[in-house]
Amino acid sequence: MVIGTRPANPDPNLATAGERARRQLLEAAGEIFAERGYGQATSKEICERAGMNSASVNYHFGGFEPLYSETLSHAHRQIIAIEKLREIAASDATPRQKLRSYIALVVQRLARPATSWEMRLISREMVSPSPARAAFFQAEILPKIAVLRGIIGDLLGVPADNPVVGRALLTVISPGLILAISDRETLVHIVPGLSNAADEIGLLTDHFERFIHAGLKAVACEVRANRPRGATLNRVSDKARSPREAAALRARRSRS
Repeated sequence: MVIGTRPANPDPNLATAGERARRQLLEAAGEIFAERGYGQATSKEICERAGMNSASVNYHFGGFEPLYSETLSHAHRQIIAIEKLREIAASDATPRQKLRSYIALVVQRLARPATSWEMRLISREMVSPSPARAAFFQAEILPKIAVLRGIIGDLLGVPADNPVVGRALLTVISPGLILAISDRETLVHIVPGLSNAADEIGLLTDHFERFIHAGLKAVACEVRANRPRGATLNRVSDKARSPREAAALRARRSRS
């Protein structure tokens, strides 16, 4: 495939020439990494597509690997940013409503038939891990998992570090993983409604939330049945909260 140069099209919201150049390189790199993978892409090809000189990757990112790491992190933030996840967790919504908000964000980003390079890059990284995987996991995945564990712990009535939360977490994130690694054409064959994504995404969100919550509700019942007499829900995490936060949490639990 012949790759031509891309004319500069800087985002006017970026303040400096350096920021515009970094964004331009990141977009070009993302497209190439999504198409060809980490092992087949080159700095030269990325610079050519961005319409920049061959030293630009080193100058703006410090090398090929840091550029890939930044591109991968950017792509995952397009699915769900840690700031948005923390906003959901800190809201006054019930634990079930928080769970639905998370599921809705993921489905909206991953279930659309026409995917961006960000989604294709995440899919490729999941199927064929790059050398950046370990650092990416520490920087992007673990902080989000920590927030999700808190939401799930509240739903189950146990501390976030309880082993049952880890098992439940697999149930919560599995639909997103399937959507992320699935080819768009295959998805439409499985769920024909996705060809008209605007109508189907809400229904798919409802479906995932219904099944996930039903499973978590069953787990919560089992946890309560096996809890020693007189033990309180989320004893550890409640102590770590202020009196006001604890009172708000109790009120949310009574509504969920």
